[in-house]
Amino acid sequence: MNRKQRRADKKQGGAAPQGVSSRKPDSVFAEALQQHQSGRFTDAERLYREVLKADPRHPYALHGLGVLALQAGRSDIAADLIGKAIAQNPREPVFHSNFGGALRAQGKLNEAIASYQRALDLKPDHADGHYKLGNAFQDQGRLDEAIASYRQALTLQPGFAEAHGNLGNALKRQGKLDEAVASYRRVLALKPNFAEMHGNLGHTLQDQGKLNEAVASFRQALALKPGFAALHSDLGVALRDQGKLDEAVAAYQRALALEPGFSEAHYNLGNAFQDQGRLDEAVACFERALALKPRYAEAHDNLLMTLNYKDDVSIANLYATAKKFGAIFDRSSAHANSRLDLRDDRRLRIGYVSGDFYAHPVGYFLSRVLPSHDRASVEVFCYYNNVVHDSMTARLKAASDHWRDIAGMADADADALIRRDGIDILIDLSGHTDKNRLRLFALRAAPIQVSWLGYFGTTGLAAMDYVLMDAISAPPGDEDWYSEAVVRLPYGRFCYEAPIIAPAPVDPPCLRQGHVTFGSFNHVAKITPATVELWAGVLKAVPGSRLLLKWKSLNEENGRRRLQDAFAAAGVPADRLELRGHSPHGDMLAEYGDMDIALDPFPFGGGLTSCEALWMGVPMITLPGDRPAARQTRGFLHQLGLDDLVASTPDGYVTRAASLAGDPARLAGLRQSMRSRMIGSPLCNGSLFTAALDRSFREMWRRFCRDEKAVAFDVPPLTYEA
Repeated sequence: MNRKQRRADKKQGGAAPQGVSSRKPDSVFAEALQQHQSGRFTDAERLYREVLKADPRHPYALHGLGVLALQAGRSDIAADLIGKAIAQNPREPVFHSNFGGALRAQGKLNEAIASYQRALDLKPDHADGHYKLGNAFQDQGRLDEAIASYRQALTLQPGFAEAHGNLGNALKRQGKLDEAVASYRRVLALKPNFAEMHGNLGHTLQDQGKLNEAVASFRQALALKPGFAALHSDLGVALRDQGKLDEAVAAYQRALALEPGFSEAHYNLGNAFQDQGRLDEAVACFERALALKPRYAEAHDNLLMTLNYKDDVSIANLYATAKKFGAIFDRSSAHANSRLDLRDDRRLRIGYVSGDFYAHPVGYFLSRVLPSHDRASVEVFCYYNNVVHDSMTARLKAASDHWRDIAGMADADADALIRRDGIDILIDLSGHTDKNRLRLFALRAAPIQVSWLGYFGTTGLAAMDYVLMDAISAPPGDEDWYSEAVVRLPYGRFCYEAPIIAPAPVDPPCLRQGHVTFGSFNHVAKITPATVELWAGVLKAVPGSRLLLKWKSLNEENGRRRLQDAFAAAGVPADRLELRGHSPHGDMLAEYGDMDIALDPFPFGGGLTSCEALWMGVPMITLPGDRPAARQTRGFLHQLGLDDLVASTPDGYVTRAASLAGDPARLAGLRQSMRSRMIGSPLCNGSLFTAALDRSFREMWRRFCRDEKAVAFDVPPLTYEA
């Protein structure tokens, strides 16, 4: 082989085989390499093996066979063959690089990184080597190192589209959305027809709340790849976020027509059905997703959420379903840290874990609590599992002692971070709601683990020690429905802070309209058949009254028609309903001025929605049920001294609603006095609520120090002045 040919082969990833003593093996190897690079893998394999018959230690033929094995998904065979090639020629960079690829495919990331670094030691200016090293770092969640590797690759090769794309992925995981968008746009400038990158751009624009641009990106991706089921599903998610539920359902159904076994599309379709109040269809979708993918945690979560809405599901059913989740995901029952300081009076490190540290119900309910902790008693860490940041995020961050962003961080890495922080008590604020990290809790990241606030029932995890409730949400005797020990707080489960954008209450509209308007701004999924019958009974009992309902799905004609048909079947014509769609938060609060009396749905009552109605001066009728979600409004009314608005039967609900509707003077008085009631109650007393919360944490810690099993207890009330 002449010198010119040898240089050409090396440029193509191979070199003239050192161990071949005649022209024939050289020629065979050159042909094998050509077949490999042309995609004719069967012929390439045959020719590589022919070379190895002549020279079993030929490094480049061993390497070629290894690369073929790696391309076929046989990383174990690939590692063996490429390892033998390295033994013959340890100074060939491409050998070490592809050996790293085989190790990465096996999940041996530390070893893979070492191989990539060895390749770069031999060839520092190899852009692809830096790119592959960045990928391994990103797999480990070492995002700063991944980003540095991608940037080095791009310094060497500015037009390296894949490096721009994976740099964007790493930046997105860090929450640097503007930079991620810029990276994706650079890829598309280089490769305008890169459908998947249009999809990545769409996801990031969606995270930024730029829904119109996100939808446009997904549509562009589908124009390039109309048969790509995942892109149809992604488009559906963006359309759902826009409130275009009918279009979202159609997009998911197109994805499933292309790929019937696509579990994520079944899951997403279930979410859209839930938003539309089509609960049986939603449950069927989640169950189908789980049949296809039994460890699909998000499908377990949303199945439980949907079952909470249904009036034909008992708390026993909810408990059994949650225990199934726990049976799949529980991994540890004891914290492995043996270096704990077990003094029961020392300052405790508490950690809150949530994806909702923004203008979300959890954010509003936490905003009075974080700054009220006794810093002599506790040190506060917040672990944020989201990339959304707003003014509420800034407030909560300022009120914490330590802030950690864990969005995109692997459970094992987040577990290691929490252990390094030395957290004593780790508090889950999500339960089975969106962006939860229950699988992190299943690793037993802290010696004491607690569920509170964002969910309204058991997690089902044996690794969760306690759940924070109150005597109304979980009265004595309900302990059997929790895998956790129930701790009852003395002032309810929630501490409310009203948004500063809330306008002042106005007089009841019945005084100017001549008829009473009942209403609810709750999720339409809560308007179950039992709720429709109940509310229809109220309207029939109060002649001339109307019902005002508001939810984002009521922007759509089909959403409105479903409710109109349901009430028509219960004897209430459409002209007695006023159905409104989404509006900005401040405008929505002002719309309580069009409502005289709020009606709590059943069996899933209001949480933040009830607090907001009450803050706007609107009294509420509620019917508690058998689960915490059915008792939330009862707890609020009890703290406000309005127990007479709590019914014990459906007939009692109708009677109380009709009686209040017939007393316009009381409606006016409540309208003007409700805010002062709330301000003077424990519901809005952050110092009082948090002092009781701190007491609960201290008692949990004392019991742990005494090596006692987690068992239920009640936190005694504190002395305070209203």
